[in-house]
Amino acid sequence: MRRVLIATVASAVAVLAGCAAPQQPEVTFYTDGQSAATTPRVRFDLAEGRAIRDEGALVQLKTRPGAPVQISVPAELSDGAWTVSFSYLDATGNRVDGGSKAFFPKDEQHAFTLTLPPGSRRLLLVSVQQIVFLNGIEPVVSAYWDMETVER
Repeated sequence: MRRVLIATVASAVAVLAGCAAPQQPEVTFYTDGQSAATTPRVRFDLAEGRAIRDEGALVQLKTRPGAPVQISVPAELSDGAWTVSFSYLDATGNRVDGGSKAFFPKDEQHAFTLTLPPGSRRLLLVSVQQIVFLNGIEPVVSAYWDMETVER
């Protein structure tokens, strides 16, 4: 009886482990001597047409003006298309939105360093965006990994 019970419990654990939600890829942000890894803050289920949000995935790091932000992406992202968008305050205090070029698998790009223009007051937000192509031609953002800065 005991052997049957142990075998049943082991089978149930194996089945439950196989049914667990797939682990989401993590992006790592590094700035001003600190780093933080996070899963997507927003993912889009394109088949069902819905957004899956995880506000707890928003990373906050303290950053001095002018400090670069280094971003490292896992193979799950670099094996596809991705880009970085960001917002900052310029020297006059106006919000400026910008972005990197799109990276594709042929680029073999696993990291990106964001450096703001000289005189910028403060980085506000950095977002790594995974891009998929609907019907092989229409680019759509399918997930966001976000870092918000806090002034030092």
